[in-house]
Amino acid sequence: MNKYIAVSIGDIDGIGIDILLKLLVNNKLKKIVLFCNFKIIANYIKKNKYKIKLNKVNKNNISTNFKNNFLNIYSYKCKSFEDNSIKSIIFGHKECLNNNFIGLVTLPINKDKIKKIRPNFIGHTEFIQKLEKKNYSNMIMFHNKIITSPITTHIKLKLVSQKLKSDLLFNQILNLHTSLVKDFNIKKPKIIVSGINPHSGENGSIGNEEIKIIKPVIKKLKNLKLLISGPFSADSMLIRSNLKNFDCFVFMFHDQALIPFKYISKFSGVNYTGNLNVIRTSPDHGTAYDLKNSNEISNKSLINCFSLIRKIYNNRKEYEKSKKVSKSKFFN
Repeated sequence: MNKYIAVSIGDIDGIGIDILLKLLVNNKLKKIVLFCNFKIIANYIKKNKYKIKLNKVNKNNISTNFKNNFLNIYSYKCKSFEDNSIKSIIFGHKECLNNNFIGLVTLPINKDKIKKIRPNFIGHTEFIQKLEKKNYSNMIMFHNKIITSPITTHIKLKLVSQKLKSDLLFNQILNLHTSLVKDFNIKKPKIIVSGINPHSGENGSIGNEEIKIIKPVIKKLKNLKLLISGPFSADSMLIRSNLKNFDCFVFMFHDQALIPFKYISKFSGVNYTGNLNVIRTSPDHGTAYDLKNSNEISNKSLINCFSLIRKIYNNRKEYEKSKKVSKSKFFN
C-alpha cells in the first residue's frame, strides 16, 4: 500500500494552507492528498500566484489517479468556505477509515467561523472523537520526546473542577497509557500527574480535588501496575530532572499543559489525538491571520505532523505484530 497522508484544508484564510503549498513548491512533501473543493483551491492558487499544478483524484481509485509533482485534490461539493472546512475533516477521516490513507493532518481552523454552521463545534479533538463514537480521546502534545496531555480540553475554566470526576480521570490516563505503548513505542511509560489547584492543593487548604479524586485514581492505576506518580504542583512539573525521569506529563486542564509546552516547543510541536482508530495530527499553532504573507512563519510544526503520522503508523504495525507473536507463543 502506498503510504498517502490526507490533509484537511482548515481555514483557507489562515497560514496553514500557505505553509503547505510552500512545502510542496520546495518538494518537501510527497504522497499527500488535500481534501478541498476543487474550485475553491484552484481559485486560491491562481489568486496567490502559486506555480502548482492540480490533479483531482477519484475517491474510488486514489492510488491509480494520484500524480507525482502535482497537488492532488480530493474534491466534493460544498455550500461555503465553512462547509468546505468541515467536510474536509469528515471526508478525510472517512477515507482514512477506508485505509486509503495512513493518517490525517488537520490544518488549523477558526472555531468561530465553523460555529456559524455547526453551533456545537468545540474543536478538532472532540469532533473527530464524535465521528468515531468514542467516549474518550486524549489530546497529546508531542515535541522531541516531550509528551504532555490535559485531562480536560476545550471547556470553561470554571467547569474544570465539575468535569473532573474519578471515572474520567481513570479512563483518560488508562487510554493515554495504551497510546504511549502502542503509538509511541514506550514499553513501560512513566507518567507524572499534576494537581488541579495551585501547589497541588497544599494538603487540602486550597482545594480538595487532589485528596478526593486524583490520589485515589493514581492508587487505583498503580494497582494495575502502571508506573505513575503524583499529584504534583503543575508549575514545577516540566523541569529538567523530571524530563529525564518521566515519559509523559499529565495535567488537569488545557492551559496547564499547553502554556509550558508551547514555550518549550516554540510552536514546532504536534497536537496528536490518542485513542482513535485514525492517526490524526495537527500543528500546534492556529490560523494566525496576522502572520499571513509574512516571512516569520515557521513550517516546523507542520513538517513534524507528517513525520509523527509515519512514526505512529509504523509503531502500530509493530505493536500488532508483537501481539500476534505473543498470542502464538501462548497457544503453542
